Amino acid sequence: MAHTQHTPTLASLEEAITVLFCLVDDAYTLLNPNSRSYESIKKLSDSEVITLALFQQLRGTESERSFLRDLKRFFVHLFPGVAGMHPSSLHRRVRKLRRYLEPLRRGIVPELVGEPETLLIDSTLLEVLHPRQVKQSAGFEGAGWVRWGSFALYGVKLHLLCATNRVPLSYELSAANVAEVRLVGELLGSAHLGEGPARRLLGDLAYRSEKLGETLASAGVSLVTERSRQHGVRQQAEVAFSILKRVFGIERTLAKTLVGLATRIVAKIAAYTYGCYVNRLLGRQQGRIKELWA
Repeated sequence: MAHTQHTPTLASLEEAITVLFCLVDDAYTLLNPNSRSYESIKKLSDSEVITLALFQQLRGTESERSFLRDLKRFFVHLFPGVAGMHPSSLHRRVRKLRRYLEPLRRGIVPELVGEPETLLIDSTLLEVLHPRQVKQSAGFEGAGWVRWGSFALYGVKLHLLCATNRVPLSYELSAANVAEVRLVGELLGSAHLGEGPARRLLGDLAYRSEKLGETLASAGVSLVTERSRQHGVRQQAEVAFSILKRVFGIERTLAKTLVGLATRIVAKIAAYTYGCYVNRLLGRQQGRIKELWA
């Protein structure tokens, strides 16, 4: 039997879930006006499924089976449709709706970052298969080999453009052996910054390129790669990656295909952004996500 939650901490969690659902439901209705056409025959509405996909990542639970077990035990009064639901059914619904996760996330980004004058860019490696597994399998489409210190890593690279308050503006996945400078233009274009103040782009030495600097300068963006001129601000991008790894487990996905990996990464970054936004709406510290949702 489901247990109603009474403690202040759990009551705050239920309030946060309610706020999250309302945000998703309002925005999703605008994105997909026909979404309610077949809701009468669905156990869970599309908005509920998207909310659960974000809630799963905010909880830090990678397994759908474990997540559904917790839902049925503690939150079935909020999501009655999860009763009797199989993990594979939830997985299929989330994959079907994954294309809405990034548009939903982008809808709240302007309220979190405004018109940022300083942009941060960085990348991190995500291992998808252990080197011994690569020879035993057909590999992982979209992954590649790269030297990492004294050993080789087989995986993908996540490129991130964010604001100084660590909110992601845009991101891209590439093979691990793709150079950082090749993704800068795409990241800036995906951020949809528009006409605004002159901007600075802070990156590490991997982004040092005379050609890139000239291209960005013509677009009104100043590229800064010297650590002495960054005054420690660029480290906020590293903190964002740290949160994605430590709180959201972006390095520990259970994905077996590139589509599955991309779905999980989109869900994790969307959950991270919504976690910041819900904290702000509830008057909490924006970056303290784990304390509320874990």
